[in-house]
Amino acid sequence: MSKKLQNIINDDKKYLFQNYGDRLPVCFNRGEDSFLFDQDNKKYIDFFSGIAVSSLGYSSKALKKALHRQVDNLLHSSNWFFNREQIAAARMISQLSFKGKTLFTNSGTEANEAAIKLARKYGISIADKRYSIVSFSNSFHGRTMGSMTATAQKKIHADFGPLVPGFRYLPYNDLDRFDSEVKKNKNITAVFIEMIQGEGGIVIADKSFVHGVFDICKKNNILTIVDEIQTGVGRTGAYFAYQHYGVEPDVITLAKGLAGGVPVGAIHVKPHLAGILSRGSHGTTFGGNHLACAAATAVLTEISKKSFMDRVKKTSSFIFKRLMDIQKTNPLIKDVRGMGLHIGIELNNPGMDIVRKALEQGLVINCTSDRVLRIMPPLTIPMSVVRDGMLLFEKILLNEEKNSENS
Repeated sequence: MSKKLQNIINDDKKYLFQNYGDRLPVCFNRGEDSFLFDQDNKKYIDFFSGIAVSSLGYSSKALKKALHRQVDNLLHSSNWFFNREQIAAARMISQLSFKGKTLFTNSGTEANEAAIKLARKYGISIADKRYSIVSFSNSFHGRTMGSMTATAQKKIHADFGPLVPGFRYLPYNDLDRFDSEVKKNKNITAVFIEMIQGEGGIVIADKSFVHGVFDICKKNNILTIVDEIQTGVGRTGAYFAYQHYGVEPDVITLAKGLAGGVPVGAIHVKPHLAGILSRGSHGTTFGGNHLACAAATAVLTEISKKSFMDRVKKTSSFIFKRLMDIQKTNPLIKDVRGMGLHIGIELNNPGMDIVRKALEQGLVINCTSDRVLRIMPPLTIPMSVVRDGMLLFEKILLNEEKNSENS
């Protein structure tokens, strides 16, 4: 470890909360295209994009131009005033998803908090005074109190009780359980669903399950809220993951890749629902400021180009084929799954050692649910870089297999 990095680590421990545990031993100073450079100017291929945030990589001319222009003009004026950048970004979201209205927040967890409040107010004021919200096992919806409670994972809830009341957790991809719950519980106002459970291990919703849930919700006047925070904005090879299923939700929540690295979140709803959060019922100081929305508009404009999504699909096909080929000869890999550039490789062993070894070799990946490696590169990653990254990844897995055989 270099002296420079050791000093950074010492200062981190001295001045910052240690709630992120043992960070990986690197401090990135700059990015270029689909590469990151650390404190010692070592170059890394980025197969993680900051948890699917840096959607356009690190050298997007369109994003840089929008940011520079907005920095020169105006960063923030507050939601007391009209904001053309908000309107432009909301218009793009409506065009790419469904006709509706948007409320901007600062993050994904705040977008989900807004969705929870909307669902509660909808249930109490419109849908027979209901308030219960259903979410699914191993989901992840955020870490503030409401969205943390919506997250159906005991490890996320630990030591933060009492939780927000009125949430019900059901098994993912189990339509019979959902149907049974709706029949016996007449208090349900909304259901939260991820089409791909990212933090849950890249687990994909069955089409029959999604169609069944949506049909049951429609018949029972239950809101469908799709959490697109990690899967939205082109990540899965569609503008939004729900579009793979041929359904249209009442509400979607967005963040992560929406502004290419600038913090922003959003809740987008069908027009008749927007008035539920009436004057004074919800708000945010920084949410949707001029800078964040200028960045979001630039990202959405880029992904709206047909050639852009074609490129994501082509890159995805290449990576999946390579991973399937590797799986045939490497017993470490149990399963390969995902959509677009939201890819999980389930191992037969814990995965963090491989993450660390990849970092040493100049490849940034991630591990979730203990055994699932995640590949989520910038959507703009060049095919040449993808090939280099996959060669490196294959070499690391091969070495890990040999080490396992020798131990």
